[in-house]
Amino acid sequence: MTHEIKQSKLGTELGDSETGQTRRLLKFTDFAIERFTADFINKKTGKTRKQVRTPFDISRNTVLKGLKLVSYKQSKKKFFSLQYWFSGAADNLSLGEFRPGVFGVSQCEDKVYEIVKSHTDDKGHWVKDPKTTLNDERTKITAAVIEQSQKLTINQVIERICKEGFPKAKKIGKLSANSIKEFTKFMIGYNWRTRHLIYTENSKGHGQVSFKANTHKRTAKPDDWSDLFNKFPTGHGIIKDKKFNPLLETSLYDSDLGKLVIDELNEGIIRKYIDKSKRSFGTKDNLLDAIKMLWNYSIHNSLFGDKPPVITFKNITFKKTEESQYVGAKYNHLRFSDNELPVIYNGLMKRREKYPFQSEALLFLMFSGRREQETLKLKWSDVNFEKGTITMPRGITKARKVEYIDITGPIAVVLNSLKEQLKGEHQKYKFVDWLFPTTRTNSQRLHEDSYVRSESTKLKHLRGCWTDLVKELEIVGSPKMFRKTFSSIAKITLGTSSKARALTGHEQDATLDIHYDKTSREDAKEYAHQVAEVFNFTKKTG
Repeated sequence: MTHEIKQSKLGTELGDSETGQTRRLLKFTDFAIERFTADFINKKTGKTRKQVRTPFDISRNTVLKGLKLVSYKQSKKKFFSLQYWFSGAADNLSLGEFRPGVFGVSQCEDKVYEIVKSHTDDKGHWVKDPKTTLNDERTKITAAVIEQSQKLTINQVIERICKEGFPKAKKIGKLSANSIKEFTKFMIGYNWRTRHLIYTENSKGHGQVSFKANTHKRTAKPDDWSDLFNKFPTGHGIIKDKKFNPLLETSLYDSDLGKLVIDELNEGIIRKYIDKSKRSFGTKDNLLDAIKMLWNYSIHNSLFGDKPPVITFKNITFKKTEESQYVGAKYNHLRFSDNELPVIYNGLMKRREKYPFQSEALLFLMFSGRREQETLKLKWSDVNFEKGTITMPRGITKARKVEYIDITGPIAVVLNSLKEQLKGEHQKYKFVDWLFPTTRTNSQRLHEDSYVRSESTKLKHLRGCWTDLVKELEIVGSPKMFRKTFSSIAKITLGTSSKARALTGHEQDATLDIHYDKTSREDAKEYAHQVAEVFNFTKKTG
């Protein structure tokens, strides 16, 4: 028996029609749907149902045939669902959640008309499965969203690298502390944010960055990288004091280029960004290395699409100026003369009391020819007096391989001087394993094992002692010249570069020949007179 339903133009009543007294029809109006509450009790079994499908009173509209409202008990949500027949089987297509003012009967009706029009023939038979069509569309949309989501800006990539702890691109592990420091300088530096960073290195040579407060800016210690970038977002915190930033540089993160999607980066853009007249050749070269590191990270972490842009960094070159702007460049082709070495030695020995551990470190550079950063990372536990060697762990060497320094007479002088320093007023450092500890330590924390083993108790630089020495002796040079001097002496004494490399740790003979075999003017003059002896026949004809 079918009951007659009162119709309302405004549709403000719930339909209560029943077909065969078993199906309740619902008016197809927003008001009726919003007021409707489904009965989740199955009258036949008495069990509670999770969902209920309620048909609409749409007998006059054949296009909407099969449209129902699906109500869910737990979420209280309501969805439009269209039942249809395709290939002899019934199926249901969810059209969307009913949300008044957002997706109601009008929007649902438009969607059904569009689906029916594109999936049925002129007789109303379903010739295409709408569910397959919608799934294909969702797949396309999802693929587009994924592709778009990978289009990160350069700044977002920089943030990722920082938050992931500066991983190496091609190997497992982290960059060295020096590499991280160089990267942050160009990527997020010239900014107060880098004044909140502490760079350290573990025994494997993997760099680590921690955070500190900054009293100058009165900013608290950042909780993490996200907090740091929140405190100093792009364009904020740029150091404009020429005392700290002489060229008033800005980092890549604070430049307009940082906002560029990294997929759009190319050789031309990189060259234009780097090749500024105020930058020295060395700065340009180091900045290029930092951008290359950024690029390699993006490549190896699949931050591009299937076909990432190709950048050949070897093609990006810059002209050297006639005279380098780098202050230390004037020492690139110099070495200490044989006459200067004993004077420097005496000057450093005289400064042992004023500059404890710094003077010994400089002497160690003179007698070993090793790099300053490698030397300052040596520990007493690396010294084996019985075997007469000092082991340089792979984590501290530039080549990332174990190397050795033999304890020769001059090296023994340095070690004995260090032992003497650990007596008297400096005996509190005898529990510090660093070969060259810093006197700028917190004495109250020297009983803490973690503090004693940390880089906080290690010498960071040798500027104080060296500046004082140069001022008195009026010599021209820098500590890095010790390596050039030692290498030149080793090659001349031993006769070949291959033999000298066994002492200096260079990877190739060519490196030693080109960059470290420095001949002084005095030696060059002596060599010239030696060669001139071949032409001594001129004396006879003169």
